[in-house]
Amino acid sequence: MTSIPQPSPAWKPFYRLATVAALLIVATGLTDSIVSMSAGETTVNSAVSVTEWFALLAAHPFAALGNLGLFNLITLTLSIPVYIALVHAHRETDPAFAALAAVSFFIGAAVYFASSTIFPMLALASQYAAAPAADQPLLEAAGRALLASGVDLSAGTFLGFLFSQAAGVIMGVVLIRSKLFGRVTGWLGLVGFSVMLVFFFLSAFVPEQFATAMLISAPAGFLLMAYQVLLAVKFFKSAK
Repeated sequence: MTSIPQPSPAWKPFYRLATVAALLIVATGLTDSIVSMSAGETTVNSAVSVTEWFALLAAHPFAALGNLGLFNLITLTLSIPVYIALVHAHRETDPAFAALAAVSFFIGAAVYFASSTIFPMLALASQYAAAPAADQPLLEAAGRALLASGVDLSAGTFLGFLFSQAAGVIMGVVLIRSKLFGRVTGWLGLVGFSVMLVFFFLSAFVPEQFATAMLISAPAGFLLMAYQVLLAVKFFKSAK
């Protein structure tokens, strides 16, 4: 395995930040899995009505926010320092494709953040619970408009997932080529992000296959957790 170029003292704290971020991504993924299993998630989000979302946000806000994409928001945010550190680590071996992966990721994250309906739906749910019956149809209409614009795992959010998962695939190839983090790490990322891209496609455009999509996403999620752990170990060693 080729060694990562020694980072300058100014970059070592950032590598430590990337280490923590990668491990927090794993913790977020585990939390997401536990919440999904406890909620018995078998229905694609686009099939849930606005009144069901309001009821779920009132009764089980954490599970509802998770279904609306809270864990994806957290994961994308934590991935920012990881991608920056990966680009820096590959500054001598494969800077162009590492930068391409990072740019693709940042585009995907920006698109996903812009299309997220989490906090507007939470605000509408709070208003709906306190609103008189005469005003509830207006809030339901506003909620339906939000859901149509981009409920999580729907066609409205697919473009963000397309760019962010493609970024992971590209970075996996970079890791395999450079060997800086080990080929196993690269293959874990390449396979994991590729399968997750299939999962997001099926969820968005073939909702009747959502149960099958969930089955293939589970092993991919664990592959990506292992990927993040191996990245964290390498970043930590380089920052010492």
